Amino acid sequence: MSDTTANTEAAPAVAPAVENVQTDVQTEAVEAPVAETAPAAEEAPKTEDVSKEEEKKPEATKSIDRADFKNNRKYDPSTQPVTDDPNKIRNQVEFYFSDSNLPTDKFMWETTGGVENKPVSLKTICSFKRMQMFQPYSAVVAALKESDLLEVSGEEGQEMVKRKKAYTSSTEAQKARLAASVYVKGFGEETPSTQFDIEAFFTKFGQVNLVKLRRNEENMFKGSVFVEFKTEEQANNFVALSPAPKWQDQELVIKKKKDYLDEKTQLIKEGKMEPGTSKKKIFFEGNIKGADRGRGRGGRGGGDWKSRRDNDQKNGFKGGRGRGRGGRGGRGGRGGRDNRDRNDNNNNKRAREDDGDKTAEPAAKKVDTKTEAAAQQ
Repeated sequence: MSDTTANTEAAPAVAPAVENVQTDVQTEAVEAPVAETAPAAEEAPKTEDVSKEEEKKPEATKSIDRADFKNNRKYDPSTQPVTDDPNKIRNQVEFYFSDSNLPTDKFMWETTGGVENKPVSLKTICSFKRMQMFQPYSAVVAALKESDLLEVSGEEGQEMVKRKKAYTSSTEAQKARLAASVYVKGFGEETPSTQFDIEAFFTKFGQVNLVKLRRNEENMFKGSVFVEFKTEEQANNFVALSPAPKWQDQELVIKKKKDYLDEKTQLIKEGKMEPGTSKKKIFFEGNIKGADRGRGRGGRGGGDWKSRRDNDQKNGFKGGRGRGRGGRGGRGGRGGRDNRDRNDNNNNKRAREDDGDKTAEPAAKKVDTKTEAAAQQ
């Protein structure tokens, strides 16, 4: 799962973000997206605003385990003290079932049946890595019985949990979540407690639904996050803070998530940034989309990215996708959700981060062009 503040133990406790733009554009490894750069020989001059500004910020640790990328994720919920705090327990479990996490959390979506709202064994929830800090089991049961979002049923020791109101798919809700999200870069290297430390940092500025650590293809923390606040107003207020917040005396790059994605998309269209080539699979409401593109007959085939971009520009970024063998290839979405601690799959407001793989946060709007899809990787 990703480094998300999702409360899915497969994810840590503060909602993590979504991401995916591959130039420093990528997802959390899932949070773990990787930033990409165009080949040096062909790279077009980069604009000074976004690229240089971000280059000044500290990057994630460079010590990479290439044999097993899972080891590049430093998240470790055992660094947190054991507690029976009912508010923390409710926040974490509610996160797993929330609109910010459920549609992008493959394990939770399939276990609950999504809109079917099937109950989940509380013991299964308590098996998530992040949940193991909440003891004893009876304290978890008691805390959830006071939840406004969830209901608990079943015999003692065999409790089941589900939402009081089933999840409903809504494009407007997705747009609202995007509007309430921000992009922040400058957090430096990852440590076992980074997910928790960053979650605590953002809660000082408003109610946070998700904090997602962005990761690259090798599962390394990129030093940037996507944060979803409770409301668009809170997100706007955070971006407008003056002086801007700092992280351990380090200046941060702060902007609305939509602005960040739009900037990357524009740079790709202008040929100043190479499109991402992430092969990550993006899960959303039961569907999986990949960033792989067809390479067989009829597919987009080879050719350098600039040639494809020039061709796209001539066509007004319309059409041009091969339909013969090789297919159109999947359109990549924006980064992913933090993964469940149990599955080790993809970085949330209390995410099951390293539990497994919450694939990715859905795009708030349908991605219709190749450049927009690439920008979100």
